[in-house]
Amino acid sequence: MTYHITLIGAVGADSPYEPADILRLLNTQPQSLLHGNTFTGRPSTQIYIEPDAILKIRCEIRLEPIFAKRWAEQTLAKEKHYQIYHPHKTWFVAETDTQSTALIGSICPRLQPLHDLLTQDTIDISQALNYFSQLFDHYFRLAKQMKVRLDEGLSNFGVSAEQQLFYLDDDIYTWDRFISSAQMLGVYFRSLAWLESAVADQLGKIVHDLILKHFNDAHDLIVLAELLKEVYMPTESHRQRLNSFINQLIVHQITSPTQHLSQARYIAVLADIHANFPALKVVLDFLNLKGIQTGIVLGDIVGYGPHPGQCIEQLQTLNFSFIKGNHDHSLANEQLENNFSRPAIWALQWSIDHVSATQKSWLASLPPLIHHDHWLAVHGAPIDPTFFNAYVYEMTYSDNLDVLQRKNIPICFHGHTHKPGVYGRSQHQDKFIYDRVVDLKQFDHALICPGSIGQPRSQPFGAQFAIYDQHERKIYYHNLPYNIATTITDMENYGFPETLIGLLKKRFE
Repeated sequence: MTYHITLIGAVGADSPYEPADILRLLNTQPQSLLHGNTFTGRPSTQIYIEPDAILKIRCEIRLEPIFAKRWAEQTLAKEKHYQIYHPHKTWFVAETDTQSTALIGSICPRLQPLHDLLTQDTIDISQALNYFSQLFDHYFRLAKQMKVRLDEGLSNFGVSAEQQLFYLDDDIYTWDRFISSAQMLGVYFRSLAWLESAVADQLGKIVHDLILKHFNDAHDLIVLAELLKEVYMPTESHRQRLNSFINQLIVHQITSPTQHLSQARYIAVLADIHANFPALKVVLDFLNLKGIQTGIVLGDIVGYGPHPGQCIEQLQTLNFSFIKGNHDHSLANEQLENNFSRPAIWALQWSIDHVSATQKSWLASLPPLIHHDHWLAVHGAPIDPTFFNAYVYEMTYSDNLDVLQRKNIPICFHGHTHKPGVYGRSQHQDKFIYDRVVDLKQFDHALICPGSIGQPRSQPFGAQFAIYDQHERKIYYHNLPYNIATTITDMENYGFPETLIGLLKKRFE
């Protein structure tokens, strides 16, 4: 068959290929890409191979020549932007006189597939770790900068004679916040026998440093670590090796102590204080009067309200355990663009100048979850890999109860919704309860929200919180009046948006 070749361009500055190179390859016997072969990929892609080059035809894309060229130009522009492909990779369009549609393809130097290099009988551990370092450097850079992810399979990467690693696959996917990367790391640990504990330590350090390099957020280390804990491992030996990797991710993380929580009968459960000191103070005075000195704070100490520094200072004097909420995390890292309303961003921006550097560091150090022998505590929802962005409410409680059931967790304390109540599951049904006292013995699994101290969103409005009786397995809900006028006056004096002031005024009128 006679082809007319149009070179679209190379990922790098210049292409070393001429139309004659492409014509020569197109006149050889094609191979289909299949999963598990030396050359892997989608079956609809055909490849043509020479010792020094490989040509791919995207058979599933059939367009008229003008549209084929446009498609290839757009794809090339993206690949230039990604900076993950070999600079000589060249896109082209092949037309014939007998067909109305054109072929779209690319030609590239032949690279050694990474899965071949890492599954040989003899492995250079230092070089293998270097390949992984290059892989994850590309992977996390694109995830952070462009919110996309590469296909993590080792067959999708190739190594040049200069030991430089490049991406081979044409496809890029939406970034899923470490979910796919955790699953593929599980594949690595199940399939690569040389990934023993000592090597896993080194790989863990590499991934730890690259996540901090690209994301600059230690929270992401915990997100990946927690996802990896759920990854299937076939033997205890495999699990130990993966745990060595996980331990390097969280080696510098501060965990909230839980021993005192096990020893106390009553645990105060507080959430969503939102920089409202008068509301916090009335709750702490009540707990002091009742002799309750143990508690957990489920995040969002700051945000919305005018007393962030004062609330942090007061809480730091307590023998409580703390986890961070999304407002705490954003303030500590000064990341104010993540899913917040304009008034909420204003309050966080204002708060940055009204907490000390030490207080900001304290917020940053808070863990995003607490694992206890008999319960879990998060700010948002147990189904959420980030722990503080998703909500437990009517449309999501069933999926979250499924998570508790799968993980055999009887109780999960959470905040974020600002609405007190219990979603419980027994053998017979799921149901929601909000009474002054809720007996948890009727449930096998329960999602428990204490409401909000500083920004309640359900009646009766007041400083909402709960007390958990560990012996009787009962939740006692409380709602205390406080001097809301002080908070509103301070917000007005500090120039807070009327939207935020109006929310409190409306609820307490």
